[in-house]
Amino acid sequence: MPQRIFKMHNDGMHAAISTGGGLAAYLATFSVLVPILWAVYVLILIAIKLPELYDKNPLFRRVVDRVASIVRWRRGA
Repeated sequence: MPQRIFKMHNDGMHAAISTGGGLAAYLATFSVLVPILWAVYVLILIAIKLPELYDKNPLFRRVVDRVASIVRWRRGA
């Protein structure tokens, strides 16, 4: 009868490496994703408030109208 050889596998080391790699990937993704989501949120808030700002602020209205007229002039319209 053949003799069985029991090999000891250190599963604890593999778990630590995979957990550490997963944690590093999570933190890297999280640190990249949060500023992007924050920037999108801020742009949405600005887009929501622009019509109100245009109606209430005459200086902003003049600047926007001036920029729009320059853009129309450059397009040749």
